[in-house]
Amino acid sequence: MEELKELGLTKNESKVYQTLLNHHKLGSGDTSKFSGVPYSRIYEVLDSLEQKGIVRIIPEKTKKFVLSNPEQLLEIVNKKEENLQRVKNKIKEIKKVYGSKEENPVSIGYGKKAFHKIAGELKDSKKTSYAIKWLSDLDPQFIGSVERGLKEGKKYKALVRYDEETKENVDEWLKVQPNQKKFANKGVAIGITDQGQVMIGLIKSNTTLLINDKPFADIMKRMFLETYKNSEKIK
Repeated sequence: MEELKELGLTKNESKVYQTLLNHHKLGSGDTSKFSGVPYSRIYEVLDSLEQKGIVRIIPEKTKKFVLSNPEQLLEIVNKKEENLQRVKNKIKEIKKVYGSKEENPVSIGYGKKAFHKIAGELKDSKKTSYAIKWLSDLDPQFIGSVERGLKEGKKYKALVRYDEETKENVDEWLKVQPNQKKFANKGVAIGITDQGQVMIGLIKSNTTLLINDKPFADIMKRMFLETYKNSEKIK
């Protein structure tokens, strides 16, 4: 009975359907009697089921009613599934609009704690990762991540500050990641992933930004590669 309601049949329609299923062929009086649907309502219910293609009339001396081919129920199910799919697609469209309006593409934080929090929001690059480094810290976690990435075939390039303060760190990094070139830098660290993200560290103000915007990331990538191509190799 509950399954019939799921198909859009009313309570009385479900009762009549079940009655005809059990008794095969009935007149209106017996249909009312066995289904419990008042006789004053039985023709209304039978007409509704006939219009839906679920019940058909047998033109005997006294009009009888029987169920139509069950395929008609499958058609109802298919139509409901089509309608549900249209609803799902509409919800997906709404979610896209909602997401574009509600999600802030820029995260910003201050201090070392905020830096590590924002760094944790970076998605792993699948193929390429580019960086402009400030100190070239020998953080074991960063080194391990690059080593694993290189084994997986990822490509890394970096523009680094190479002076008395950073020389020792850079030389150690070159043993892990050779593709590093000199870059004059007065206080910025940048990471560019191939997942449409750019992380920017403003050293003097101790501020970190994460920008989730693919068009911006693509521009930054092109600017980085052009600068990298024209930069001096570290000897």
